[in-house]
Amino acid sequence: MRILITGGFGHIGSALLAHLIKDKKIKEIIVIDNFISNRFNSYINISKKKLRVFNEDVLNFNFDKLDKIVDCVIHLAAITNAEKSFEHEAKVLKNNLNGTRKIAEFVKKNNLGLIFASSTSVYGNQFKVINSKNNLGYLNPQSPYAKSKILEEELIQSKLKKYCIMRFGTISGLSDGIRFHTAVNKFCYQAAFNKPLSIWTKFYRKKRPYLSLVDCVNSIQFVIKKKLFNQILFDVVTENLKVIEIVEEIKKYKKIKINYVQTRMLNQFSYEVHSDKIISYGFKFKGKIFKDIKNLLKNLIC
Repeated sequence: MRILITGGFGHIGSALLAHLIKDKKIKEIIVIDNFISNRFNSYINISKKKLRVFNEDVLNFNFDKLDKIVDCVIHLAAITNAEKSFEHEAKVLKNNLNGTRKIAEFVKKNNLGLIFASSTSVYGNQFKVINSKNNLGYLNPQSPYAKSKILEEELIQSKLKKYCIMRFGTISGLSDGIRFHTAVNKFCYQAAFNKPLSIWTKFYRKKRPYLSLVDCVNSIQFVIKKKLFNQILFDVVTENLKVIEIVEEIKKYKKIKINYVQTRMLNQFSYEVHSDKIISYGFKFKGKIFKDIKNLLKNLIC
């Protein structure tokens, strides 16, 4: 099997690569990454055995050179960071949607299976509890990033017959391509360097869906192994936690201060997402958000 990964040296991609590179059934992994976030450490640390890398942007890449040599595509490349996306709404929508459009065209032309990394942020304030029975209903995105994910999902569903859309919870955990704009990772970074934890006003006691990087990587491998490309959509969430629960766990390892800040996404209500569908297919969650916190602080605190 030969797999193409876009954004392969990012937060998720670098952790995924470290596992796939060891899979004997995978003959080659092709990565397209423009290194826009300068995460060269991910590339330096990974084994180059059976790895082919294109240091290019998906938007400008000539996919004709990969015709008939790829069996599966994992599309991770995107401009992320929901809060910051308000500052660059047009850029986020154009970049993410056009990138996914090029991927969809390549996948359709070569009759491939596609794994698309979406987000539980598409739900907004729809329901208090979201599961496989109501996750296809009304969506209420609260950021340009979330809007882009909905548009990308719709494009994939209209163009392709073989795909798996995975709505990931907010990622937590350590990887070579780690970023610190997601809640758990950001709080751990701030605590480690004696900075006040920047917490959105009114969010302190609201529940949100979080996904351990361990479960994120394992779920992608699960889809590949089971060949679950039959126009399926999975919610993938390790735990639903309140911000106060995360903060209290960090307090066990580090004395902290809190700085309450405003955000344009304050109209969201508390909600949780259940991963009942992927569990019904046999997937088992093994990650723990509190374990991620302990590991992050262990590696960040001097």
